[in-house]
Amino acid sequence: MWASAVAENDGGTVAPRDTLTNAEVALLGLLSEAPKHAWQIERDVEHRSMRTWTELSQSTIYRQLHALERAGYVASTTDVVDGRARKVYALTDAGRAAVRDRLLAILSAPESPTWSVDLATYNLDLVPTADAIEALTRYRARLREAIAGWQATEEYMVASACPTHRLAVVRRPRYLLAAEIRWVDDFIAELEAR
Repeated sequence: MWASAVAENDGGTVAPRDTLTNAEVALLGLLSEAPKHAWQIERDVEHRSMRTWTELSQSTIYRQLHALERAGYVASTTDVVDGRARKVYALTDAGRAAVRDRLLAILSAPESPTWSVDLATYNLDLVPTADAIEALTRYRARLREAIAGWQATEEYMVASACPTHRLAVVRRPRYLLAAEIRWVDDFIAELEAR
């Protein structure tokens, strides 16, 4: 996991670090749209199903916003809504530069994903072949269901006039899952040929 955006230095003050976590990048990305209350951020995360593709959790949004504020990546003002004081967070120039740099780093470096199916495949000699084929057949069916779900999400986003770069977030899993289905088909054929 990437280092936190802030760290205590020897003087006890908070200093920015070189790298943002993926959750911090997600928060800064949301704040790049407009200044927001934490509850607005949570609503956006939920509405956009961001938890399916980022490590942003409801329980850490406030903590991460405070850390990003200490690092100078966001600034807050107090707004009164219905008689209650609420903090409004906005992206700073330093935050915009930090998130831009991190986004370019992410875009240019492929990740090595961890798939649980690899653990099962590696240890397949512990499972009868017929049972493995049956399980892989169920896995393939679930992959197809997931592709259909991503397709429905894309259709909703297209109808909502989402920009192309946001549509890419729901298109990419379909491509990855389709490739996984091709691997499953090949692997089942290899097992059946044994």
